Amino acid sequence: MCIPHGAARSKSNGFVKKSKPQKSVKRVSQEQFEKGDPDFVDERVVPYEPESKKAGFFSSIFGL
Repeated sequence: MCIPHGAARSKSNGFVKKSKPQKSVKRVSQEQFEKGDPDFVDERVVPYEPESKKAGFFSSIFGL
């Protein structure tokens, strides 16, 4: 008959696992989720510009 791994422990090694606080994110209201934060200040230095489609290999070579 097999003995389970946890059953053979005879003495404690003194290790105590510390309990960590639960990681949680504060839930926002549905209105704020849809419309955004009214107190938000945009501090970006460079304005966002969406990337245009990348040129293909041949168009970059031949300048088409």
